Amino acid sequence: MNLLLRFKSIWIYTTLLAFLGSCFACGYKPSYLQKGKTAEVSERWRVEEINPARLSADEKSVLETFGTPDYIRFFRKRSLEREKVYAWIYAEPVRFVTFIDGKKVDYAVLDEDLSSLNDHQRDMLFWGGVTVATVAALGLLYYYFIAKK
Repeated sequence: MNLLLRFKSIWIYTTLLAFLGSCFACGYKPSYLQKGKTAEVSERWRVEEINPARLSADEKSVLETFGTPDYIRFFRKRSLEREKVYAWIYAEPVRFVTFIDGKKVDYAVLDEDLSSLNDHQRDMLFWGGVTVATVAALGLLYYYFIAKK
């Protein structure tokens, strides 16, 4: 019995740690942003300080040309791969510079949905979950009404 309780407590602590760890992993703040405050819009930060050592060559050239951006915003590219897109927003004069994997892109179709799954993957995950839940419910009903006797 003591071994069973110890085994249960290990799984409870592991599950709790996984849930708490996932909360910290869900942020999309860029690694080069040293100091920044969150803005009113989701996944947008007011830039205070950028670490130039962590910038790519394209990002460094934009930083040298236009200076520090006022805001940085995270998007996903509307494609099958759903790549991460960081947009540097300058307020005066208004400029919008986008980067995919550190490379400057002149045009990208942006999506505010931050999920890394495309529509097909989302549908497969949903219907897979429905199928698993149905099979589990049928198994429990079978055990409760038929096999338990």
